[in-house]
Amino acid sequence: MVNAVNVTHARDVYKPKVAKQMWKPFLGNGLVPNDGESWKRQHKLIMPAFHKLRIDAYASTMAEYTRDIVGEWVEGEQRDFRKDMVDLTLRIVGKTMFDTDLAHDSKTVHDAMVHIIEALFDHAQTPIPAPRWWPSERNRRMVGAIDAIEDVIEGLIEERRRDGRDHGDLFSHLVFAADEEGGMTNKQLRDEAMTLIFAGHETTAHNLTWAWYLLASNQDKVAKAREEIDRTVGDRPVSIDDLNNLPYLDMCIKESLRCLPAVWIFAREARKDLRLGDYFFPKGSILAISPLALGKNEKYFDNPEEFRPERWTREFERWLPRGAFVPFAAGPRVCLGKQFATMEMKVVLSTLIQNVDVNVLDGFVPDIIPQISMHPGERGMQMRVQFREGAPVRLGKGNKTGEMSDVHAA
Repeated sequence: MVNAVNVTHARDVYKPKVAKQMWKPFLGNGLVPNDGESWKRQHKLIMPAFHKLRIDAYASTMAEYTRDIVGEWVEGEQRDFRKDMVDLTLRIVGKTMFDTDLAHDSKTVHDAMVHIIEALFDHAQTPIPAPRWWPSERNRRMVGAIDAIEDVIEGLIEERRRDGRDHGDLFSHLVFAADEEGGMTNKQLRDEAMTLIFAGHETTAHNLTWAWYLLASNQDKVAKAREEIDRTVGDRPVSIDDLNNLPYLDMCIKESLRCLPAVWIFAREARKDLRLGDYFFPKGSILAISPLALGKNEKYFDNPEEFRPERWTREFERWLPRGAFVPFAAGPRVCLGKQFATMEMKVVLSTLIQNVDVNVLDGFVPDIIPQISMHPGERGMQMRVQFREGAPVRLGKGNKTGEMSDVHAA
């Protein structure tokens, strides 16, 4: 059924009208809410930006920024891992997608995203969402948040058009991409940039957060992943060439995406009457697909509540029916950033496991908040910084001696 919606009948379903209405103030007519011929053109223009060679080149930046954030941690301090991952993925988005360091804009964008997500969630649950001009407190916060992010994006567009050269980042491709109808307008660039910022950091940050929690709760799995990383990478930075030699880490990530996927639900709307197997859906029906629920289906995953990366053998993946595991959707609307996000999770997690113990505070149980993406709520994901003996990254600012670890400096 899920594969029929995503693949077989992909032409017969659109993004639901309510979802488009919800996303419009923020993402405009960007790739996520777009549909039809407009979507096809945008997709064709954007797709080359996600070519494997371009994406692979970003692995070193991901590793460098992860080592930077570990270098700022202090031995023994308590940290909100979720917040650190949001900050880290935002920096990575800034550099790889826009060739700029968003560190100085991190709080602006992060705070704006909080207000926007709150407003979007309200809109999703309200039959008649408030228009942009409605003077409610939450609506004013959302509009102010969108304006704040737009200011950052407009500066990037002006700078790139003035500069006139490809910086090797994803946004450069968008600015200079063209077809027989020409290139993208500034409005189109604004909408796609908004989409890149949102989809490129928020969901990945939460997927990393849940992966950390699941690993912290299963230390035997951490030990296996660490042995593989130590054997393959040693004390040097993780590189793109290492990733294919970390199969157990890959299994851990797939199992995390099965158990606690940040994108826990998505929907399609029937453009016409549809019959899928024994079920009939009249035109306008909303078809909701939940990767979270699919991952708990005992028909496909035995003992689904168990975190067991070892289940992800090649034989199991060949047996698994299409549509049973869709953390990035599937078919024509499969997430364009799937390869980017998967690589980022591998690089970030392997670098962290290389340097620090994977843990959450004793007795800490995170909340599970299913909003636009599934996240642990205001309490975050509390952990204690504990560096591994001989960690290759410089110890945090709280290190009493101020010395580097006994391997080498980052």
